[in-house]
Amino acid sequence: MNKNKKMKFKAGKEGYCSICGNYSKLTRDHIPPQGCVKATRLELKTLSQYLSNSNEKPVISDNGLNIMSICGNCNNNLLGIEYDSALIHASRQLSKIIRNQNELGLYLPEQISFRIKPQRLLRSVIGHVLASKLPLSERTNISAPFPDALKNYFLDPSSNISEKIEIYYWIYPSNKQVVIDGLSIGSAMGEGFIAGSCLLKFFPLAFWIIWDKPDTFPVNLTRMPKDKFKGLDDTCEIIVDLRNLPSLSYPEKPTEGRYIMFNDDSSFIAQPKKSKGFGIIKS
Repeated sequence: MNKNKKMKFKAGKEGYCSICGNYSKLTRDHIPPQGCVKATRLELKTLSQYLSNSNEKPVISDNGLNIMSICGNCNNNLLGIEYDSALIHASRQLSKIIRNQNELGLYLPEQISFRIKPQRLLRSVIGHVLASKLPLSERTNISAPFPDALKNYFLDPSSNISEKIEIYYWIYPSNKQVVIDGLSIGSAMGEGFIAGSCLLKFFPLAFWIIWDKPDTFPVNLTRMPKDKFKGLDDTCEIIVDLRNLPSLSYPEKPTEGRYIMFNDDSSFIAQPKKSKGFGIIKS
């Protein structure tokens, strides 16, 4: 990576929306939505800067992680009005439970369950991940199955998510925020290769969206039950594990026998600004 390359958070005031592809005025998308976390002053690094423990000064954002990348319709009408409320509701429910446990010393079972609107929640997650990619200055005919499947699902409210896509979720007890659009993970132990995935992590939830995962590649996380919902406002009960949590840096920090490939321009690691610098995620 070019060490003098500056992290970018916006293109021009107009461009091709990173979700729908229409040319229009661009708006800033907060990742995650502001109802999930408070938009505070953050230190921001790319994934490569973070993993290498780079001494470069992080970029400072005074209003949370926000990227000028999508049109007003995708941002305000689809994400803001239609989908974000489902993610915000789930986030607040879990935040309250976890904070009460920590602050009041409450005993909680190993697992809890609650109801969500998965079609709306997943579109919120997918929309904000797609918004992390800066728009192209010129229209292109480049197409790829995974991002196309995500965009088509987000834009068509009557559609169901592709059978090749699996969504995993877990409790994420950290104030660091992670968004990566384009993460590939391989195994040196013959377990296969995840060619495409996206990641969104913020307190209290993490989501890992995987394209065409090999059966041989182990992912020891809870998977969203796609067969239990069809309609946009259908609800389902999901199970949340409160005990068996992965490392805070999973899966973006490779463990022994694993390696990763990613698009650094669409990767952001953010944490509240501290006087002593950025710090390191400890496993």
